Amino acid sequence: MARIFVSITFLCIFVIGTAQETTFTISGKVTYMDQALPNANVFIKGTTVGTKTDSKGQYSIEVSPGNIMTFSYLGMQTIEVPVGDMNNVLDIRLSEHAEELDEVVVKKIKRKSQKELLAEYPTNTNLIKSSWGIMDKDRTSYSMRVIDGKNLMTSGVDFLDALLPWVPNMVIDRVTNPLDPRVYLPQYASTKVPVIFDVDGFVYEQAPTFISVHGIERVAVLTRNGAFARYGSRGAGGVIIINTKEQTRIDDLEVKRIYNNSGLRDSINDQLAIKPAYVAEIPEYIKEYSLADTEDMSNRIFESQKARFGNSPYYLLDISDYFRNTWGDKKQSIALLDSMAKQFAHDDIALKALAYRYEKLGLLESALQQYLAILKLKPRDAQSHRDLANAYNEIGNYQKALHIYSRYELAVNDLDSVPFDKYGTDELMTTERMNIVKLNAGKFSLESGTLEESTANPGNRVLIEWNNNAAEFELQFVDPEKYYNSWEYSVETKEAELSAEISKGYSSKQFFLHDDLKGAWVINISYFGNGSQDPTYLKVTTFFDYGTLEQRQATKVFKLAGIKEDSYLCRINTESKLFIE
Repeated sequence: MARIFVSITFLCIFVIGTAQETTFTISGKVTYMDQALPNANVFIKGTTVGTKTDSKGQYSIEVSPGNIMTFSYLGMQTIEVPVGDMNNVLDIRLSEHAEELDEVVVKKIKRKSQKELLAEYPTNTNLIKSSWGIMDKDRTSYSMRVIDGKNLMTSGVDFLDALLPWVPNMVIDRVTNPLDPRVYLPQYASTKVPVIFDVDGFVYEQAPTFISVHGIERVAVLTRNGAFARYGSRGAGGVIIINTKEQTRIDDLEVKRIYNNSGLRDSINDQLAIKPAYVAEIPEYIKEYSLADTEDMSNRIFESQKARFGNSPYYLLDISDYFRNTWGDKKQSIALLDSMAKQFAHDDIALKALAYRYEKLGLLESALQQYLAILKLKPRDAQSHRDLANAYNEIGNYQKALHIYSRYELAVNDLDSVPFDKYGTDELMTTERMNIVKLNAGKFSLESGTLEESTANPGNRVLIEWNNNAAEFELQFVDPEKYYNSWEYSVETKEAELSAEISKGYSSKQFFLHDDLKGAWVINISYFGNGSQDPTYLKVTTFFDYGTLEQRQATKVFKLAGIKEDSYLCRINTESKLFIE
């Protein structure tokens, strides 16, 4: 049991005269572990009269004899001090709240569905609705603080000031830009990274100061692993989730909305029947090989086809695959790939498809050479630099990988009109750079703050890459509870939502799967073509235990040829850690 120390200096004064009640000022300092405690609550019990300690832990308050002063801070034991005939100085030392624990009985609890959690929300103050689903404070594997809107005091400039007593060491920067305050949680993350806000399922980079304290139903604060797992690198500085009373009122009217994943889409269960697997259309030249019953005959067919189809790099990819899978001829297969690399050395789209194939075969040095060639062809594309850095990391040269990431960031900030957006447009590079740093910590000296930024562990990560930026497709992620979220890469989204990524030349997207939802995740796809007769190659890499020493990954490459909607692509089981095509 923690012991509480109250430092009180009494001055005994004998007063002879009337018993008339007088008021006087008491001031002092509130500390925790000999450190000043800002934003501690100082109140007169039974009244609304009170104040908070300043940044130095100091306070001042008017009291009367007979009052009881209360000193409180979230997570610490409340102290009550009767006001008697004392001097004007009262210093308080708070300690953490400690309780004796009863006997613990471990019971297996059935996971509740999102629909059940939504029904329970009005009475369970440990629930919070986010763009990643309804989260239960009691069931999460990371730290999350949930605050009832009723406990927020309507004081200060906006709701941020009302949060201060509940969020230790939260810093509000109103000086840099008074109209756009930035919030930081330096106790939990690098002070360079501001907090982001999730309001009723919509994520804001700026503080939504338009929200009234009276309009807040519930607030939650996510830090470190929880924030990173749900929001990726954008959440590295922490996330403040806000549920408004208006949205709660709508939900109470039984609007059928499922809070799930970043798109906050309505999930329609009857559309989630098992879908047919996506199968690429078979080219006519492959059909000709059905007549071959020996490898010699296949070679004769190949010689007769070269004049007709040899000007297509994807023909060589298909034939290479054919000789490997049908006849087990690895030498012939690789020779065809090497021939493609030379013949189409100036076709960056074809070279990326070739790099995917080399990677699939474990020929990482050959893949690296293709990414080097692509960088020369597309030096301004961020994806070119990212792919090369990743290729170096795959062969074990993490120093070179980090050098490329850093060099690109410096070059963009110095030479490009669009600066490096660490936790926005360029968050893919940030995520991978931080992961390399974490997995290799101790092998080299780190710049200040680098290791601190790399401590988050998002769990299961899915990286989608494609070789042709003209491709259009939609991915649907179905979680183990059969709710889904979709992400679309089309002309409309490229112009509206993804314009920054497109302008920088990105052709990849990362997703983080709920660590709390263990089981089979299904990825479905609708493919709408790429404006040509050429196929698109989609590379899907799943990382299990991402950011830990147990991290492992599995990669599959899919050929997309032929417009098809609502097709099954693959399955990822986060419980058994299997990636199934």
